[in-house]
Amino acid sequence: MLALDDELLKEYFAFEHNRVKDYDKTTIIKLFKYLQPFKMSVRQKEALGLSDEKIKSLRDIGFLKIYRFKNENDLIKNTKLKLMLTKDGVDTSYPYPYINILDDEVDVSFTATYKSGENRDKAVEHIRALLLDSNEITIYDRYLSANSSWSINKKVLSEILPIKTVDIKIYCDIHWNNLRKSDLETYCSNWRINKKEWNRDIHDRYIKTDKVTILLSSGVINLGNSSKDFTYIIRVN
Repeated sequence: MLALDDELLKEYFAFEHNRVKDYDKTTIIKLFKYLQPFKMSVRQKEALGLSDEKIKSLRDIGFLKIYRFKNENDLIKNTKLKLMLTKDGVDTSYPYPYINILDDEVDVSFTATYKSGENRDKAVEHIRALLLDSNEITIYDRYLSANSSWSINKKVLSEILPIKTVDIKIYCDIHWNNLRKSDLETYCSNWRINKKEWNRDIHDRYIKTDKVTILLSSGVINLGNSSKDFTYIIRVN
């Protein structure tokens, strides 16, 4: 749960009641990217003139919780995420705990986590589907071509990369050679593989396309090896 400031609450309820003149379409579209069950204060309810019946209907379906908070900070501290959504800055900035829904570095992601020993077939299928319509794919994984992991990694790549003509840029650091490239081209001769110089400032391991970025918590290898925990996070570009 998180919190919404007064102006966003006003626009949300205007949208819900189809009062088109009282909300901004762009704001509502951005809000629904973040929106989940939220908390609000009795003060906000009274300021918006919301009826007890309206509040009860939202509370009964688990979409809203309402309390008598001392102030806005107290409201925010009582949310699970300790955040308040807004579109109005504080002195033209958005310091913690406010998230500007129109333009902020905090974004919404889709995440899946697999514990040690759990099958990752569903994750492989999902990532394959995400890459299928890509025009360009970039892979960042320092250990992708390491001798100790290459046999697993090349198999995973053969399962998730689309079998079509596509540009594939690879950023890795260990044991890469022309044999690695030919290993991959065995799976699809139309892959245009371009090994790029490793940037030592890169720490995260991820796959990026023209549409999405997929962060891999422990690298490509743990898509094909279930001995360790594995999490992947999808962000829409």
